[in-house]
Parts: sequence; structure tokens; C-alpha cells
Amino acid sequence: MNQDADQGPYPWVSSTNDAAQGDEQNPPPHPTTLEVPVGNALPPLQSATIPVLQALNVSVDVNQNAEGVPGRSMLADGMHFVGNAVLRGPCSIAGLLEGNLMQDQGAEVSVVVTETGRVKGDITAQKISVMGQTDGILDAGLGEVSLHDTARVQGLVRYGRIQVNGADLNATLERANPPQNLR
Repeated sequence: MNQDADQGPYPWVSSTNDAAQGDEQNPPPHPTTLEVPVGNALPPLQSATIPVLQALNVSVDVNQNAEGVPGRSMLADGMHFVGNAVLRGPCSIAGLLEGNLMQDQGAEVSVVVTETGRVKGDITAQKISVMGQTDGILDAGLGEVSLHDTARVQGLVRYGRIQVNGADLNATLERANPPQNLR
């Protein structure tokens, strides 16, 4: 008789004979036992010292990532940030920001306030897109502002171009005039 056939799909489980298993009126004296093979012991320690990382003297430009493109900033949903930030690259706000976002001189930054995002402060950027809530000044200068249908905007909106798609808008709109030599 094949021993593996008696053990079923789990060869490490040993079962008792049919008489010992009992029936509905007479349960078995104890449940099926489980035999688990024990693995090998851990290898001996290689050395008694703990490795220590050494600092490298590498200069890193914190303004740009490895490709030379300004990094993306994000305030994730559930996060709360209090303070001001100067942006050199795109920014996405999904959490709560109490403070101001300003683009760095010479940078053209886009800021997106997602549906879960809330900003209590001013945003100055070349392109501003709002799907969440803002309370303050949205200043795109000659750039563009997009207010989506889920947006709730209070304060002042300064723009070169604006697109409003059913937003809850309780703000003063001010169109930025291009310089005289560009007209």
C-alpha cells in the first residue's frame, strides 16, 4: 500500500485509523496531530562588528533632480501644512495648506488644487487649476486660471486667461493687462 496515498495532499499530517476517528455520537479522543519538520539552524555570525555607513562627500543641487528638471512638490490627502513655500517646479495640493505658495523668480510653475485640497492663503503661479477649495488670492499674472465644477473659490483671482466650469465662485476677478509693448 502506498503510504503517500493514505496521507492525502499533506504528507506531514498524520491521521489516526478509522476506528479512532469516531462518528457523530462518539468524537475522536483528540484531533488530528500535525507534524512539522524543523529547519536548519541559523548560520554562525560572520563577524562580531557591526558595519557602519561612511558619509560620502557628494554635492547635490537641491533645486533640481537628476535629470536637471525642477522637482514636483505634493501635499498629499490627509496632510496639513502651515507655512509658506517658494516653488521651482509643479505642485499638487490634495491636503490642507495654511499659507502662501509663490513661484520662484524666473520659474514658470503650475499649481493644482485637487478635489480634496484646501488652501487658506495666496497662490502665485503661471498656471493655477482648482478643483478643491481656496480662500485667498489666486495670482496667475498673465498666465491662466482654470476653475473646475467642484471648485469653491473665495477671494481675488488675477488672470491673463480664465476658464470657469461651474465653480462656486465668490471672488473678485481681475484681468492682468499685458505690458504696453506687447499689445
